[in-house]
Amino acid sequence: MTMPAVTVLYDSLCPVCRREVDLLKKVDRKGHLGVVDIANPDFKPESFGLTLDQCIGSLHAVRADGEIIHGMDTIRDMYKAVGLGWVMGWTAVWPFRPLADIGYRVFARYRPRFSGFQPECDENGRCRVDAKPK
Repeated sequence: MTMPAVTVLYDSLCPVCRREVDLLKKVDRKGHLGVVDIANPDFKPESFGLTLDQCIGSLHAVRADGEIIHGMDTIRDMYKAVGLGWVMGWTAVWPFRPLADIGYRVFARYRPRFSGFQPECDENGRCRVDAKPK
């Protein structure tokens, strides 16, 4: 089996996030995109050098070389891994990069409202999105 180019740490409790990951997994014919669900009770963020608050506050991924990335860099790498880098590639170029990065941070902070998802907070605070990315 091929080692994933990028393994995304995503929140399956977020409908928008889940739909995007599901779509990219369908397109990923070569296994270049790995996924780890941070909503799984067995998820251990410390095994990635992160806290749960960091994982909730921003989309994170681990590149094949072990580098941890977050935010729009994760989204760009996800699309690139499945052969659709051109879809998000424009978000890495000036003047779009700072705008895309800010847009992502706003989305990440308020994603439960944008997606219509309003969970009750569990004992781990999984509904909070107040963390700063690593």
